[in-house]
Amino acid sequence: MQKTLLESVDENLKKSRYTSIPFSHWIYERVFPDDIIDELLKLPFQAPKIDHYTGKRESNNQTRIFFNKENSEKFKVIKSIVEVFNNYKIIKSLENICGGGRSLTKGKLRIEYTMDTGDFWLEPHLDIKEKLLTFLVYLSKDTGSNEWGTTIYNSDKTFHSKVTYKSNLGLMFNAGTNSWHGVSKQNIEGVRKNLIINYVVDEWKSIHELAPVI
Repeated sequence: MQKTLLESVDENLKKSRYTSIPFSHWIYERVFPDDIIDELLKLPFQAPKIDHYTGKRESNNQTRIFFNKENSEKFKVIKSIVEVFNNYKIIKSLENICGGGRSLTKGKLRIEYTMDTGDFWLEPHLDIKEKLLTFLVYLSKDTGSNEWGTTIYNSDKTFHSKVTYKSNLGLMFNAGTNSWHGVSKQNIEGVRKNLIINYVVDEWKSIHELAPVI
């Protein structure tokens, strides 16, 4: 019998590879069923045309796409993913994996769909403390995409390692004082598509970014 999306994600979340250096993070070789990845890649959003990247996503806020109420009503796959990550069982599972130090059940779900091209890069940075959890899921299957992974830095912002970019691979960590990460400067030929799944504090001000409770 075919598993539901919820069952599949729940099972996959039990198969993480944990690393404590230079900060605690978890890598998942597989997050979603393959057909869900294909549906996400087919979403009819156009990659933004950005002439100059500053190394910060917030510099291009007007082009950002979120799995909010509007998009959940338009696209079945978005609604399905929102339902999964708003599910209490999934939230508690993620909370337990991270050691239970933060109560994700008291937060709100925020999912961004990113499409990076050209000379895109992100400077070494820390996620703001209002983000209780960050869970990146790589989507693209483009030639050469294995070089598009997230760079992990030491506490002094020197290079530590680079996560290999692979479709359906997940990288998860908590915001903290040493969780420095970014994306190195490079020429992206194609579109680097990702999901950025966050649980954020209840007082999150940009409510248009938040996923609906379905």
